[in-house]
Amino acid sequence: MNLLIIDTETTGVDAAQDSVIEIGAVLYSCPYQTTLFQISFLLCAQDNPAEGINRIPPSALKCLPAELQQQSLQMLQSMAAQATYVVAHNADFDRQWFDDIRLPVLKNSYRHPLKWLCTMSDMTWPRQNRPGESLVNLALNHGIGIGSAHRALTDCQLIAELFNRITQDELASLVKQAVRPKAFFRANVSYDDRHLAKEAGFQWYGQEKMWARWIAKEDAARLPFSVACLMEAAS
Repeated sequence: MNLLIIDTETTGVDAAQDSVIEIGAVLYSCPYQTTLFQISFLLCAQDNPAEGINRIPPSALKCLPAELQQQSLQMLQSMAAQATYVVAHNADFDRQWFDDIRLPVLKNSYRHPLKWLCTMSDMTWPRQNRPGESLVNLALNHGIGIGSAHRALTDCQLIAELFNRITQDELASLVKQAVRPKAFFRANVSYDDRHLAKEAGFQWYGQEKMWARWIAKEDAARLPFSVACLMEAAS
Protein backbone atom coordinates (compact mmCIF):
# COMPACT_ATOMS: atom_id res chain seq x y z
CA MET A 1 0.00 0.00 0.00
CA ASN A 2 1.26 3.45 -0.94
CA LEU A 3 0.26 6.74 0.65
CA LEU A 4 0.35 10.07 -1.18
CA ILE A 5 1.44 12.65 1.40
CA ILE A 6 0.29 16.13 0.37
CA ASP A 7 0.87 19.64 1.63
CA THR A 8 -0.08 22.99 0.14
CA GLU A 9 0.96 26.58 0.59
CA THR A 10 -1.75 29.09 -0.24
CA THR A 11 -2.36 32.83 -0.50
CA GLY A 12 -4.86 32.62 2.38
CA VAL A 13 -7.31 30.35 4.16
CA ASP A 14 -10.49 31.13 2.21
CA ALA A 15 -10.83 28.64 -0.66
CA ALA A 16 -13.49 30.86 -2.26
CA GLN A 17 -11.08 33.71 -2.94
CA ASP A 18 -7.54 32.46 -2.26
CA SER A 19 -5.46 30.00 -4.27
CA VAL A 20 -2.79 27.32 -4.00
CA ILE A 21 0.70 28.58 -4.83
CA GLU A 22 2.80 25.55 -3.92
CA ILE A 23 2.22 21.80 -3.78
CA GLY A 24 4.51 19.27 -2.17
CA ALA A 25 3.91 15.53 -2.45
CA VAL A 26 5.63 12.35 -1.30
CA LEU A 27 4.67 8.88 -2.53
CA TYR A 28 5.33 6.68 0.49
CA SER A 29 5.47 2.88 0.67
CA CYS A 30 3.95 1.43 3.84
CA PRO A 31 5.39 -2.11 3.47
CA TYR A 32 8.93 -0.75 3.04
CA GLN A 33 8.48 2.39 5.17
CA THR A 34 10.31 4.56 2.69
CA THR A 35 9.77 7.40 0.25
CA LEU A 36 9.40 6.23 -3.35
CA PHE A 37 9.11 9.58 -5.10
CA GLN A 38 8.68 13.23 -4.17
CA ILE A 39 7.91 16.46 -5.95
CA SER A 40 7.44 20.13 -5.13
CA PHE A 41 6.46 22.98 -7.43
CA LEU A 42 5.01 26.48 -7.45
CA LEU A 43 1.79 27.49 -9.20
CA CYS A 44 1.36 30.78 -11.01
CA ALA A 45 -0.29 33.64 -9.10
CA GLN A 46 -0.24 37.43 -9.19
CA ASP A 47 0.35 38.02 -5.48
CA ASN A 48 1.00 36.28 -2.18
CA PRO A 49 -0.54 37.98 0.86
CA ALA A 50 0.74 35.07 2.99
CA GLU A 51 4.40 35.68 2.14
CA GLY A 52 5.16 36.38 5.80
CA ILE A 53 4.12 32.81 6.65
CA ASN A 54 5.29 30.70 3.70
CA ARG A 55 8.19 32.95 2.60
CA ILE A 56 7.35 32.57 -1.09
CA PRO A 57 8.06 35.89 -2.85
CA PRO A 58 5.26 36.99 -5.20
CA SER A 59 7.77 37.57 -7.99
CA ALA A 60 8.68 33.85 -7.95
CA LEU A 61 5.06 32.93 -8.70
CA LYS A 62 5.35 34.50 -12.13
CA CYS A 63 8.52 32.61 -13.13
CA LEU A 64 7.29 29.05 -13.63
CA PRO A 65 6.59 28.36 -17.33
CA ALA A 66 3.03 27.20 -17.97
CA GLU A 67 4.33 24.06 -19.68
CA LEU A 68 6.39 23.05 -16.65
CA GLN A 69 3.46 23.75 -14.32
CA GLN A 70 1.23 21.47 -16.41
CA GLN A 71 3.88 18.74 -16.45
CA SER A 72 4.19 18.99 -12.66
CA LEU A 73 0.43 18.57 -12.21
CA GLN A 74 0.49 15.58 -14.54
CA MET A 75 3.27 14.03 -12.46
CA LEU A 76 1.21 14.59 -9.31
CA GLN A 77 -1.70 12.87 -11.05
CA SER A 78 0.54 9.91 -11.89
CA MET A 79 1.65 9.69 -8.24
CA ALA A 80 -1.98 9.70 -7.10
CA ALA A 81 -2.75 6.80 -9.45
CA GLN A 82 -0.20 4.72 -7.51
CA ALA A 83 -1.64 5.54 -4.08
CA THR A 84 -4.34 4.01 -1.91
CA TYR A 85 -4.99 7.11 0.22
CA VAL A 86 -4.04 10.78 0.37
CA VAL A 87 -2.52 11.84 3.69
CA ALA A 88 -2.15 15.36 5.09
CA HIS A 89 -1.81 17.10 8.44
CA ASN A 90 -5.08 19.00 8.90
CA ALA A 91 -6.43 17.30 5.79
CA ASP A 92 -9.66 19.34 5.81
CA PHE A 93 -7.64 22.43 4.87
CA ASP A 94 -5.65 20.86 2.03
CA ARG A 95 -8.53 18.79 0.63
CA GLN A 96 -10.73 21.82 -0.12
CA TRP A 97 -8.39 22.98 -2.92
CA PHE A 98 -8.48 19.69 -4.85
CA ASP A 99 -11.95 19.69 -6.36
CA ASP A 100 -13.02 18.91 -9.92
CA ILE A 101 -12.78 22.56 -10.93
CA ARG A 102 -9.49 23.77 -9.47
CA LEU A 103 -7.17 20.75 -9.11
CA PRO A 104 -8.86 17.50 -10.22
CA VAL A 105 -5.66 15.45 -9.96
CA LEU A 106 -5.92 13.29 -6.82
CA LYS A 107 -7.63 10.23 -8.25
CA ASN A 108 -6.72 6.55 -8.35
CA SER A 109 -5.96 4.45 -11.41
CA TYR A 110 -9.72 4.02 -11.98
CA ARG A 111 -10.16 7.83 -11.92
CA HIS A 112 -12.04 7.77 -8.62
CA PRO A 113 -11.21 10.42 -5.99
CA LEU A 114 -8.84 9.15 -3.32
CA LYS A 115 -9.97 9.06 0.30
CA TRP A 116 -8.14 11.51 2.58
CA LEU A 117 -6.60 10.54 5.93
CA CYS A 118 -5.57 13.17 8.47
CA THR A 119 -2.43 12.73 10.57
CA MET A 120 -3.75 15.37 12.96
CA SER A 121 -7.33 14.28 13.65
CA ASP A 122 -7.59 10.68 12.39
CA MET A 123 -4.49 9.18 13.99
CA THR A 124 -3.35 8.75 17.60
CA TRP A 125 0.44 8.82 17.51
CA PRO A 126 2.58 6.80 19.95
CA ARG A 127 4.12 9.90 21.50
CA GLN A 128 1.59 12.67 21.02
CA ASN A 129 0.66 14.83 24.00
CA ARG A 130 -2.92 15.63 23.00
CA PRO A 131 -5.36 15.32 20.07
CA GLY A 132 -4.87 17.83 17.28
CA GLU A 133 -1.18 18.37 17.95
CA SER A 134 0.81 20.44 15.46
CA LEU A 135 3.08 18.68 12.98
CA VAL A 136 6.16 20.36 14.46
CA ASN A 137 5.28 19.21 17.98
CA LEU A 138 4.58 15.67 16.77
CA ALA A 139 7.94 15.57 15.02
CA LEU A 140 9.79 16.82 18.10
CA ASN A 141 7.95 14.31 20.32
CA HIS A 142 9.21 11.51 18.07
CA GLY A 143 12.80 12.72 18.05
CA ILE A 144 12.77 14.43 14.67
CA GLY A 145 14.73 17.68 14.38
CA ILE A 146 13.13 20.67 12.65
CA GLY A 147 15.30 22.54 10.18
CA SER A 148 12.51 24.53 8.53
CA ALA A 149 8.73 24.53 8.25
CA HIS A 150 5.86 26.06 6.27
CA ARG A 151 7.09 25.00 2.86
CA ALA A 152 5.06 22.27 1.21
CA LEU A 153 7.67 19.58 0.62
CA THR A 154 9.31 20.10 4.01
CA ASP A 155 6.04 19.36 5.78
CA CYS A 156 5.46 16.27 3.60
CA GLN A 157 8.93 15.02 4.49
CA LEU A 158 8.19 15.50 8.20
CA ILE A 159 5.12 13.26 7.89
CA ALA A 160 7.16 10.65 5.99
CA GLU A 161 9.82 10.73 8.71
CA LEU A 162 7.12 10.28 11.36
CA PHE A 163 6.03 7.14 9.52
CA ASN A 164 9.68 6.02 9.48
CA ARG A 165 10.07 6.45 13.26
CA ILE A 166 7.30 4.03 14.24
CA THR A 167 7.09 0.28 13.80
CA GLN A 168 5.36 -1.29 10.83
CA ASP A 169 2.64 -2.61 13.15
CA GLU A 170 2.12 0.88 14.55
CA LEU A 171 1.91 2.32 11.03
CA ALA A 172 -0.65 -0.31 9.99
CA SER A 173 -2.63 0.45 13.14
CA LEU A 174 -2.62 4.21 12.40
CA VAL A 175 -3.94 3.65 8.88
CA LYS A 176 -6.58 1.21 10.14
CA GLN A 177 -7.65 3.77 12.75
CA ALA A 178 -7.77 6.57 10.18
CA VAL A 179 -9.98 4.79 7.63
CA ARG A 180 -12.84 4.17 10.07
CA PRO A 181 -16.11 5.95 9.13
CA LYS A 182 -16.42 9.36 10.76
CA ALA A 183 -19.28 11.59 11.78
CA PHE A 184 -19.39 15.29 12.61
CA PHE A 185 -20.15 15.76 16.30
CA ARG A 186 -21.00 18.81 18.39
CA ALA A 187 -19.65 18.81 21.93
CA ASN A 188 -22.34 19.46 24.53
CA VAL A 189 -20.16 21.37 26.97
CA SER A 190 -20.76 24.45 29.07
CA TYR A 191 -18.59 27.53 28.88
CA ASP A 192 -16.75 26.43 32.01
CA ASP A 193 -16.06 22.98 30.51
CA ARG A 194 -15.00 24.18 27.07
CA HIS A 195 -11.43 23.10 27.83
CA LEU A 196 -12.60 19.48 27.74
CA ALA A 197 -13.71 19.87 24.12
CA LYS A 198 -10.49 21.64 23.16
CA GLU A 199 -8.36 18.95 24.79
CA ALA A 200 -10.30 16.31 22.83
CA GLY A 201 -9.42 17.97 19.52
CA PHE A 202 -12.70 19.81 18.95
CA GLN A 203 -12.54 23.15 17.14
CA TRP A 204 -14.53 26.28 17.85
CA TYR A 205 -16.94 27.29 15.07
CA GLY A 206 -17.67 30.92 15.87
CA GLN A 207 -20.55 31.46 13.47
CA GLU A 208 -22.40 28.39 14.76
CA LYS A 209 -21.17 28.99 18.33
CA MET A 210 -20.17 25.39 18.93
CA TRP A 211 -17.23 23.07 19.51
CA ALA A 212 -17.24 20.33 16.85
CA ARG A 213 -15.08 17.82 14.98
CA TRP A 214 -15.12 14.78 12.73
CA ILE A 215 -14.50 11.68 14.82
CA ALA A 216 -15.17 7.94 14.70
CA LYS A 217 -18.40 6.99 16.46
CA GLU A 218 -16.71 4.55 18.84
CA ASP A 219 -14.25 7.27 19.88
CA ALA A 220 -17.09 9.74 20.38
CA ALA A 221 -18.78 7.29 22.73
CA ARG A 222 -15.68 7.29 24.98
CA LEU A 223 -15.45 11.07 25.38
CA PRO A 224 -15.83 12.49 28.93
CA PHE A 225 -18.79 14.65 27.81
CA SER A 226 -21.91 14.13 25.71
CA VAL A 227 -21.99 14.86 21.98
CA ALA A 228 -24.58 15.26 19.25
CA CYS A 229 -24.09 13.80 15.78
CA LEU A 230 -24.71 16.47 13.15
CA MET A 231 -23.59 14.74 9.97
CA GLU A 232 -22.46 11.36 8.72
CA ALA A 233 -19.39 11.16 6.52
CA ALA A 234 -20.04 10.40 2.86
CA SER A 235 -19.07 6.86 1.89
